[in-house]
Amino acid sequence: MTSVNGPNGRDRKRLSGLMLESVRGQRLQRLAQTLGWHVPRPSRRPAGRSKKGQAIVETALLLPILMLLVMGSADLGRVFYYAIAVTNSAREAARQGTYYDPISGSNAYDSYSLVLDAAQKEVPSDVTLSLHVSTPSHCLTGAPSSWSIYYPTQPSAGYVFICFDGNDSQTTAATQTIQVVILYNFSPVTPLAQVVGASLVQVEASTTMQVQKSQ
Repeated sequence: MTSVNGPNGRDRKRLSGLMLESVRGQRLQRLAQTLGWHVPRPSRRPAGRSKKGQAIVETALLLPILMLLVMGSADLGRVFYYAIAVTNSAREAARQGTYYDPISGSNAYDSYSLVLDAAQKEVPSDVTLSLHVSTPSHCLTGAPSSWSIYYPTQPSAGYVFICFDGNDSQTTAATQTIQVVILYNFSPVTPLAQVVGASLVQVEASTTMQVQKSQ
């Protein structure tokens, strides 16, 4: 004879409970249909799909903010780089103009054009330096905070003010001091900078040196 083992007591109770729940659910649906009620069916969508959709939405919301932070950090590093480059340019231009050549016995580079040429060689290729064409053309007066009106209007451009002996109208070579001031406009790439009114960042560098003479 063949014997079939039936479910034990615990399985029998679980099975009967599931059957009762199924019967109750069918009765409730029939009652709702009789009364004209709409009973929504339980969603069978996997839980993992909803979590993936939530992650995609959160990423789409946070991505612009993360991009602005990354680009802002890059602009912060760029403005420090260009500020150092402009400062080195002003220092090297002043040193070039005050240099005394012992072989020729003169200050061979003591002229506006040669000092400007030395400044232009020390900046990156995307930076344009030129002399200020209007007054003051060489010497700036007052505090640096009042020089904002003398900055160029173009981005990545700068004006070089070369002051011989503190005289704005001097046409001869300097005999005492040479001051080189560079007013440069830095252009950030972050769109947020334009929103807050910082489409151009003003960078200023100034160096004054004494003209060298024979000993």
